[in-house]
Amino acid sequence: MNDQFYDSKIECIQKDRIEKIQIGKFNKLLKICKKSELYKKVQLPSKIFSLEEIKKIPFTTKDQLRNCYPYGSLTLPLSEVIEVHTSSGTTGNPVPIFLTKKDLEISNKVLARTWFCNGIRKEDIFMMMGDYGLFTGGLLNHYALTYLGAMVIPMGVSSTEKQIKFLKDFKVNSMAGIASHYFRILEKFKELKINPTELNLKIAIAAGEPYSEETRAHFEKGFNCKFMDQYGLAEINTGLAGECRYKCGLHLPWDYVYPEIINPNTGEILPEGETGELVLTTLDREANPVIRYRTGDITSITYKKCKCGRTTPRISRIKGRVDDIIFVKGIKLSPSAIESVLWRMKDLVNPEGWRLKIERIKGIEELTLMIEPKSFNKEIENRIAYKLKEELGIRFNICLEKNCFSGHKLKRIIDLRKK
Repeated sequence: MNDQFYDSKIECIQKDRIEKIQIGKFNKLLKICKKSELYKKVQLPSKIFSLEEIKKIPFTTKDQLRNCYPYGSLTLPLSEVIEVHTSSGTTGNPVPIFLTKKDLEISNKVLARTWFCNGIRKEDIFMMMGDYGLFTGGLLNHYALTYLGAMVIPMGVSSTEKQIKFLKDFKVNSMAGIASHYFRILEKFKELKINPTELNLKIAIAAGEPYSEETRAHFEKGFNCKFMDQYGLAEINTGLAGECRYKCGLHLPWDYVYPEIINPNTGEILPEGETGELVLTTLDREANPVIRYRTGDITSITYKKCKCGRTTPRISRIKGRVDDIIFVKGIKLSPSAIESVLWRMKDLVNPEGWRLKIERIKGIEELTLMIEPKSFNKEIENRIAYKLKEELGIRFNICLEKNCFSGHKLKRIIDLRKK
């Protein structure tokens, strides 16, 4: 480790050398995957001799991972597993992520590299505002940060007032949280008359949701510090890719994942620089590795050497989703998931007659579901709100409306956050 790179041997390695390493790891992966119920049903080659051969292997989808819940993706005895996390599961079974001791050790090294790339150092006082539950965002990043040597305050999703108190009292100089939560902190700064120049912040990471450069500039002005982006996903790993100081793409650990960009409609692999769907293969996971996983995230990739000196591939900041999934409070929410809950309440509501309005009020994301009921009363309103919270893990305000669905194509999502 030096001041510029966490591990220069892998971060600055030449492409021809890393390709040999990737092929070797891919062949080990093929042997491991055949031990899981998930890949026993997939025709996998016994060995590959070039990365070009990977494109002949079928993609893995989220539905496939859900359908083998809970243990169908496991490749070794359960006694080898030391920890499990899951995806949110807002549209069905969650996807479990199993970790062996070796998986966790490798994760720590790889994610520490991402945090170092973002600008975090051993001497930092770091406040982690990620969720410390089943989501990977809190704990796995926490482990990696302590592995890096930083002092970590495991704040989690505590009250905004408490977060601000710790920022001041402990002289926190770096922090991370979901992008939308920073709006709330800024609103609370105004309420409490806090001048951000009085804080010790030098760097913050906003992740979990796509956000614009305009939003980044708003945060940097409001917090008086640098804001960096990260990309991760539960099915592969959190904190997987991160920006360097030049903010010209997110560096991917190509010894840990093999990336591809495909045309989401045809599955064709796209040339370097073209925008499409990101596909990732885990190269260094024992418990439940994933081959050619379709992430649903839209981006592009470049293999040009970065100004920082790293040769690792860089993905552009996420532009959106292949499907109609939206990001709310750090959770991926699908309109079909809302509709699925409403269909199970069809005795109370017209499940086709709904619209969702998303606003940001005083920094807090507010969701108002406008729904057409069979009858109008407060009890129905409460039952709908309770069921949605129970199934999707998000609180909705309910507004009962007549003629919410007129029979023609309806704009379901009214997202006013950008305004």
